[in-house]
Formats: sequence, C-alpha cells, structure tokens
Amino acid sequence: MAIRVRLGQDEVQVEPGGSVQLLAVVRNESDTPDQVALEVEGVDAEWCAIPIPSFALAPGEEVQERILIRPPRSTESRAGTYPILVRARSLENGGAGVAQGSLVIRPYSMLTIEIAPKRNLASPLRKRAPYELTLSNYGNTEQTVQLNVSDTEDEVVFELERERVLLAPGETQQVMVHAQPRRMPILANPALFSFTATARSVEDPLRSASVQAQLERRGVVSPLILGFVGVLLVLLALWAYTRPLPVQVEEFIAQPAQITAGETTTLSWQVRNAETVLIEPALGEFDPNQQRSVQVQPQTTTTYRLIARNRYGEQIREVVVIVQNAPEPPAPVIMKFYAEPAQIKRGESVLLRWQVQNATELILTPPGGQKLDPAMPGFEHRPSRTTEYELIARNAVGVTVSKKIKVEVIDPSQAQVLSFTAQPEQITAGESAILRWEVVNAVRVEIDNGVGRVDLKQSELSVTPTATTTYTLTAYDSEGRPVQAKVTVTVAPAREPPADESP
Repeated sequence: MAIRVRLGQDEVQVEPGGSVQLLAVVRNESDTPDQVALEVEGVDAEWCAIPIPSFALAPGEEVQERILIRPPRSTESRAGTYPILVRARSLENGGAGVAQGSLVIRPYSMLTIEIAPKRNLASPLRKRAPYELTLSNYGNTEQTVQLNVSDTEDEVVFELERERVLLAPGETQQVMVHAQPRRMPILANPALFSFTATARSVEDPLRSASVQAQLERRGVVSPLILGFVGVLLVLLALWAYTRPLPVQVEEFIAQPAQITAGETTTLSWQVRNAETVLIEPALGEFDPNQQRSVQVQPQTTTTYRLIARNRYGEQIREVVVIVQNAPEPPAPVIMKFYAEPAQIKRGESVLLRWQVQNATELILTPPGGQKLDPAMPGFEHRPSRTTEYELIARNAVGVTVSKKIKVEVIDPSQAQVLSFTAQPEQITAGESAILRWEVVNAVRVEIDNGVGRVDLKQSELSVTPTATTTYTLTAYDSEGRPVQAKVTVTVAPAREPPADESP
C-alpha cells in the first residue's frame, strides 16, 4: 500500500457543543512524490473540519494532520459510539489508506418543567384543584423522569396521573396532577399553600428541574363572624397597601420554545409588584402594566433573562429558545416568459408576462434591472428598437435563474403604395401589359424584374414578359424605409398556326 494512515488515538470523546481533535498520521511508503486528500467517513460532514484537506508527500515522508470534530449541542447529537473512518486517498493513482476509530458522544441532560395554572382554588364545593405539568427533554438521551409534588407545610395531598414519564430527546409531554387540602374546615379564613413540582432523571439523579405553584383554600364564612371578617379584611387591606411588596415573577415562557432559523417566537411574562421589566440580551425595558409579551427572532439558541424590579428589590427568571437550522429553500424556476405581442411597430408598447415558482424577487432588464414582485401579472414597456429582454428570478438565499426573449420593433415607412395593378393580368406570349401604380410620400420608386428605378412623376409603363412574372414595386420614404406592393402577370403560350390542307 503506497499510502498508510494511522490515528493518534483509537477513541475520542466529546460532549455536544464542545470540540475534540483527532490526530491522523499519514505516510507515503512509495518511492515517488504524491498528492494526498484526507477524508472522514461515518459522521455528519458538518461536524468535521480538516484545516488542510489535501497536501503533498515526498517518498517516505510522514505528516500529522489534526481533524476537528464539533457536534452541535442539540437533540440531534444523540449520545453513543460512532465508528469513523479516516481515509487518505492518493490523487495521483487513486490508492488509499484507511484507519478506523470511534467517536463517543457523551450524554447530557436538560430537563424543563412548567405548571399551569400557577395558582388554583379549592373549596368545600370543589375540593380537588387540577394542574397540568409540561415536561420537556432538551438533552440527547432518552430520559425516564420521576415526578414528585410536595408542599413544605404538608397541608396538601397530591394525586399524580403518572409518577414516571419516558421522554425521548426533544419530546414534550403533559401530566395532570390534582391537589387537595388535607383539612377543609367550614369556617376558615382563606389559606394559601405553596408547593413544588420536581422532575428528576432516573438515569442521572443529579439532573432535575422544578417549578412552584400555589393552592388557595377557602372556607364558608358564617353570618356570625362576617363582621369580624370584614374588619379583619379592612385591616389586612390596609396592611397590604402599606407594607413593602416584593417582586414576584409568576411566569416567563417562550411560545414556541423551539423554532427554525428565521422564525419568530413570543416571550410572555406575568409579574407582580414590578415597576419595570428588563429583558436581556438587548431587548430593553418594558412597563409591566402596559406590555406582557414581545416577539423575538434569534439566529442561534439563546437564553433570555427577565429581570423584574421595584424599589424593594428584583427577581430574575430565564427561558431558553432553541433555534434549529432552516432547510435550504427550493431553487427558483421560470416556467413561462413571453411577450404580447412579440412584434410591434415603433411607438407601440409590449406586455411582458411570466410564470415563476420559488422566487422572492424578479429583475427585468431592460429597463435598467428593474426589481419586480413575482406576484405581478406582467410589465408593460415601450421599446424604441428591437430589444432582447432578460428575466432573472432569485429565491430567498440568492440562487438565480434567467430566461431571455426578443421583441421585434418594426419602423413603418412614411411612403404608401395606394395601388399597383396590371392590365390585363393575363396575356399571350409576345403581348404586353400595362403596369399602373399610385404612391405618396415617396422619394424613390423601383420595380424589379428588369424595370429598375422609375420617375416619381410616372404612374404607368408597358412590360412584355416572356413567362408568368410577379412584379414588386418598392417605394422609399425620406429616411430610406421601404414599403412594397406586388402584382402578377400571367403569360399563356402562343397558339401555333393551323397546318395547310392538301387538295
């Protein structure tokens, strides 16, 4: 084998979003110089970068090349071991050396959990309050998620629809949970219980996500204590009005949380007691009393941070928007490009029509590379001479296709042939016919078939054709533009005299 290749290590490991270098040692074992191309097989080509993909090797020379492998941090970069081949191929004789290794993509976990609504009500008339948990797996491995719901005061009983949920990479599932207070007194002031829902990976217990919600318990107020409750409510209202109110970020979400590059998502929030809301990066401040959402169009996966503030402090909440690469748009196609009519007289206009697909922009030349909307039915133009039009169709990423048509512009002569006749139109060989004509606005008149140029004051002449002949009269105006008329003289053969009869 003229080209030999070996790897610096049999196995390399990398976590999605990171990078790793694979060392390839290439040797020319032939006695002639060679040009070698280095290739990697077995993994996505977009994951690999070879700084010097081809190089020259002298006989016996050995070089080391580093291959950079960088899988993206997304659910498509599944955890596992991928066999890879590094091929060093001779560009001179086609021979190749191959070395095999393994790429180990490490697993990573990213769980999120949301709950809706954030606050619910339980009363003697409706003891069980429903909540919906939304679980999402943004990691690259399948996760079995253990769900747990608890409150610190142990005042609420929870009933989960499912305690374990199997989530594929990138999958989102909903699980119902019902909350019910342990005690439901008839006479009681409203009580608010905070509880926490936790999603923890069974495979990786250190990976977890949690979300908080509230359950309000209300009792039935009797008329005997209504007055006391009223006074208490007044005192509570006064206290609530005068006490410092801490900021609370009840909700900060992105809908949808995963988009394709070029699409938009809506960031929405619910805050309490906030004077201003600041969203980073680079979105600025908002008045929470007037605006509760904003549209964004990130180009890459972005973590947005919401900072709610008032005079007593601030609270921060984050949300991640995952951006996937957009698919390549289809190439533009010009199905039809034609002119109505394809031939015009000078001073007239022509209507250019087309039918295109997958185009976001049209460019027509002439006139001057004018940009047109592909939805337009056509474009009217008045050319001064015979013109070749070119239509260029371009799609969203700049791929173009073009098509050309030609429109002929006829410049009519000012001269006119009012009449051109032959009398008679049929003769016998040896006889003559009179050609008569009437022309206006002519500076020169010619007749073919041996007649030639005639005097402008002349209007007839005699011809004696020997065979059937079509005469063409051509009249020229002051700019040399011709106009023609034709007439045909049919010649019949002469009759032979009868033979003498013998006595």
